[in-house]
Amino acid sequence: KKCIGCHSVSKGGGNKIGPALWGVIGRKVGSVSEYKYSKAMGGFGKNWNFEAMNNFLIKPKDYIKGNKMAFAGISKEKDRASLILYLNEQSDSPLPLP
Repeated sequence: KKCIGCHSVSKGGGNKIGPALWGVIGRKVGSVSEYKYSKAMGGFGKNWNFEAMNNFLIKPKDYIKGNKMAFAGISKEKDRASLILYLNEQSDSPLPLP
């Protein structure tokens, strides 16, 4: 629910204020076509795995300095874990759980 104000999550959903999140877990950060990323996000060079997404969701501006996402973060570990599991399920090929 926190994401859908700015992102689409469904398969085939387009970019909104933020990039589409279908298949986000496992893909390269800043790699959705037809979305104009900040230099920080576009040049981050890592993949969205479980650990990276957790670290990002704690406080996005601290994890990827210079990103323009207007979101403070999710402080509760349980809430981050639930969101990451949900995002992983929104994919044609979800990553195996650790």
